[in-house]
Order: sequence, then C-alpha cells, then structure tokens
Amino acid sequence: MLYPHDFHRTAKCKHVTVAGSVGVHASREHGSAFYSGLMNCSNVWTCAVCAAKVQERRRLEVAQAVEWAAAEGLQCVMVTLTFPHYVWHKLAELLEQQSVALEKLREGSPWTKFKERNGYRGLIRSLELTLGGHGWHPHTHELWVVGSHVDAEVMKETVLRRWKSSCARAGLLDLGDAAQVAAFEAHAVDIKGWCTASDYLAKQDDSRNWGVDAEIAKASTKQGRAKGKHPFGLLKLYQEGDQKAGGQFLEYAAAIHGKRQLYWSPGLKDLVGVNDLTDKEVNEEEREAADLLGLLDLADWWLIRKSPRHKAKILNLAESNGGWPAIQDFIRSLRAHQPAHEALPEP
Repeated sequence: MLYPHDFHRTAKCKHVTVAGSVGVHASREHGSAFYSGLMNCSNVWTCAVCAAKVQERRRLEVAQAVEWAAAEGLQCVMVTLTFPHYVWHKLAELLEQQSVALEKLREGSPWTKFKERNGYRGLIRSLELTLGGHGWHPHTHELWVVGSHVDAEVMKETVLRRWKSSCARAGLLDLGDAAQVAAFEAHAVDIKGWCTASDYLAKQDDSRNWGVDAEIAKASTKQGRAKGKHPFGLLKLYQEGDQKAGGQFLEYAAAIHGKRQLYWSPGLKDLVGVNDLTDKEVNEEEREAADLLGLLDLADWWLIRKSPRHKAKILNLAESNGGWPAIQDFIRSLRAHQPAHEALPEP
C-alpha cells in the first residue's frame, strides 16, 4: 500500500509521535521497557502490541466476574456458539448474519422465561475469528452467570434449539440440508458448567491450557490450530512473502472495524465492581511503577523508527545493564551512519 497510514490508524501505532519527545521507561517490578509520547491505536483486532496489553487487563476483569459469581452462590457457564461457514463466504457478510442470529437468540418472551427459569444474571461475550480450510470462522464464547441449580446439559438442549432457529432465520443454516443440520446439531453449541478462573479448557491440538478468563478475553494470543489461524498469523505469513495472506488480513481489518471484541451485558459490570473503561483508557492506564530512563528528541526518534529492529534494540538496551548510556551509544552509531543528504521530515 502506498499510504498505509491513511488506511488504518494501527499503521501509526507506536510509530508516530504525539509529544515533543519520546520517553524510554523501565518497569521497576518486571524490568520491562516501553516508550511514551507515541500514538497508541488501542485496537485489539488489528494491533498485536495493543491487543496483548488490553486483553490481559480484560482477562483480569473476567476473572473478577467469576470470583464475584462464586461469592454470590452463582454458577458461570461457558457457552460457545458457532455455525456453518464456507470458503466462498465474505467475512463482512458472515459477521452481519452472526449479529442478526445473536439478536434473535435473545428476543421474545421465550428468552425472558428462559432467563427467569435459570436465574440468569448476565453474560460476557467474546467474539473470535479464525481462518481455515473452510474460510472465515466467526464464533463467540459467552460466559453466562446463572443460578447454582442449573444443569448445563439440560440447558444445552434449549440453547441448541433456539440457536438453530436463530441461525436459520439469519440465513446461516439451511434447514432443508440434512447433512448441514446434522453437523450443526453436533458442533454448533458447546456448554460447560461450573467454570472458574482456575478451570482449564483443553484447546484441541494446542499444547497450552486456558483458564475460562483467558478463553473469553485473550483470543488473539492463541496459537493457530488445525481448524484455523488467527488473523495475526496472516501477518506472519505476509511477512514471509505470502501476498494472499496480506490481502486476507486487509479484508479482516475492514470487516471487523467497529466491532466489539468483548461485550458485557448491561448492569453486569456494576454488579461485579468493574470500571467501565474503553480499550483506549485501559491501554493508556499505567499500573506499574516505572522509571524514566531518558528522552529521545524527534530527530533521534526519526532515525530509530526507520527500522523495527532499531526500535526493538532500544528497548532491549533499556532492559539490560547498559541502560540509558548504552542507548546513547547506539544512537550515536546511528547518527554516524546517517547519510548527510537525508533531511529530518516535518514532525
């Protein structure tokens, strides 16, 4: 792309300055280094750097909800909802149909009675996307807070029936296709009862285990499985020369724009005691005590940002015993190799 900065704000993240200088900081607790004075896109869908920080904070909020439910004598049930998808489907169309199906799942008096019968208090929903041999695969993981009397297997019968009807009405399921319906009934709904933050849900051929809080909040950090690859994996393939993967990531970035990765039903955050912060507010909130090692002027930052390796090198030096003096030595070496004809661009 000729002007990537104009296509998406993530292209500016941790790159474009928003102040007169760029700070280099080191955490007192963990020793990890980071920059200040740079733009943060705070986009969990398209920015692997911001996603890592935001989703970890969100994971802690989900864990708090699970602890609250247990203290209240309630049960957390993990509900995973999926639907048929094929390689010819456009992601934007699938996301729109999925949104319609989720809305229809929860409409009408039958849903109201279902909530009353199960002591339903609210949900936390996570939208996850993967790309595999059958095309784009949007699906949701939902943590439902319900009464302690609820039997997850019994609940599954009702949820499957309602989800089947909702997907058919949204155009995601052909009730006249017996094979498709059979596959839907076997795989479209999965429910696990009595989930806690210390539960570990096996992720098929992924060697790691995931707590229910991570399952809900940290979809982008899962490794690609046989069934599909997270869109961040497409960036790695593109970096290795796969042009098609680059185009697929751009399709994803355009289709997912404006969607919420994590949704809490109204009033649940107040019950749990979680502050209602935007992803941007969460991303810019510093909870760790950190020392300012030094400030980089704009000319030095322009030299550093010319290469991702330079930006990483500065942070590595900040985390080493060399600290700020080592950073200054590295910058001097960059200046020494800077061609005289290259002028500093406008800030």
